[in-house]
Amino acid sequence: MVTVAVLGIVAAIAAPAFGRMISHNRLTAGGNEMVGALQAARAEAISRRAAVTLCPSADGANCTASAGSQWIVLVTKNGASKPVRSVSLHSALRVAGSPNLVAGNYRFDFSPDGFVKVGSRSAGSVALCAADLSSSNAIDISASTVRIGSARRAAGASCSAPGDN
Repeated sequence: MVTVAVLGIVAAIAAPAFGRMISHNRLTAGGNEMVGALQAARAEAISRRAAVTLCPSADGANCTASAGSQWIVLVTKNGASKPVRSVSLHSALRVAGSPNLVAGNYRFDFSPDGFVKVGSRSAGSVALCAADLSSSNAIDISASTVRIGSARRAAGASCSAPGDN
């Protein structure tokens, strides 16, 4: 009986920490997926010598102009667009775009030489936030002409938008 009581106390202490660990892992996995999608989009643009877009999608085939949990890499060549990769973020993650990304309808557009355009600018960022975490609850993923990267930060419960770089 004492063993069961001790086990119950240990489980009660460990459960919240385990939940935070799961949230941190979801956030990290989502950030890695977005960085990978941006790198894949740049690589597709260069290797296919075609325009490539990373954008949110409601149907998995066409871009939408608002942030969402599904994103696609869309190759456009000779006037035809074809999705080549899909990223599905966990529904608990919130997405916020930088001013350039919002102005550009949440599109990262890569030219055949691999350079990115976000709206009319050459850089933009997207933030993934886990509202149930109290600190380091956001990952900013940024793309510019020189690099694609990510950084963790505290964004608060509102999931504040990241800077453009």
